[in-house]
Amino acid sequence: MERNANKDKGIEDSSDRRQLTGPSILWLPLAQAVLPERESVAKKCSRFVLLVWLGLAFVLMQSYTANLSSILTLDQLKPSHPTIDSLIRDKENVGYRHGSFIRDLLRDHLHFDESRLKNYSKMEDYRNALSKGTPKGGIAAMFDELPYIKVFLKKHGSKYMMTGPTYRNHGFGFAFPLGSNLTSHFSRAILNVTESPTMNMIEEKYFGVNYDDLQDQYDQLSSETASLTAQSFAGLFIIAGSLILLALLVSESHIWKRPVMLVKTLSQKYLFSASSRKVNPSDDGSTNERDAGATT
Repeated sequence: MERNANKDKGIEDSSDRRQLTGPSILWLPLAQAVLPERESVAKKCSRFVLLVWLGLAFVLMQSYTANLSSILTLDQLKPSHPTIDSLIRDKENVGYRHGSFIRDLLRDHLHFDESRLKNYSKMEDYRNALSKGTPKGGIAAMFDELPYIKVFLKKHGSKYMMTGPTYRNHGFGFAFPLGSNLTSHFSRAILNVTESPTMNMIEEKYFGVNYDDLQDQYDQLSSETASLTAQSFAGLFIIAGSLILLALLVSESHIWKRPVMLVKTLSQKYLFSASSRKVNPSDDGSTNERDAGATT
């Protein structure tokens, strides 16, 4: 589009083949990006195409910047050992609460090496051990019952998160003498609380954020692809391509006007010749009648 409007000395009067070389075509958008104050285009259609290019580049840049930020944020939320198998495979130390049945669960059912198990009594010991990690004599993960984990995360939830599967057990309960008439009343009262919104209010008051919901959101984000492809911008490319093609047709009108004028000339010539063939026989007939009438 700019091959005949280029004002550079030595290229202005050169042939189209010399003007349309690869470096000259690539230099135009680069010059606009690096040297925006330079006037590199002269035609209005070329400026329109340049505007479409810059708009397309801006959208792509913003999209990939936002996508990169989301990837980096997701990597920060990702736990270093998302599965128990990775803890066993990497020979990491794990902790449990002193006096809890979690020790038997880790050793007998999850098959952790007993030398890798460490017990702690205070939640402050949890934080210190997790901050050290296995190389410094600490732990890579802490196993405990959900109420204790939620209390710990309420204080240190900004640095640690709950992940991995949840193993069901008998949980907590109230013990009454055999045949006590209080059993049914307590059971009914517990069901009324656990099956009503009151339970959520209690958890938010004493445990803070619902970490089960956070885990579900993280799993959902992890399952979604974080990459952007050309198909993500298919509509944008189609619109930009259509606008550029329209500008090219308007700018290079002399290219398509020649065949249009040729077709128009040939069509007019054909129509004129066809109409003349239809008119000539009637003219001959009218002349013969006049001649015949004169003879009579």
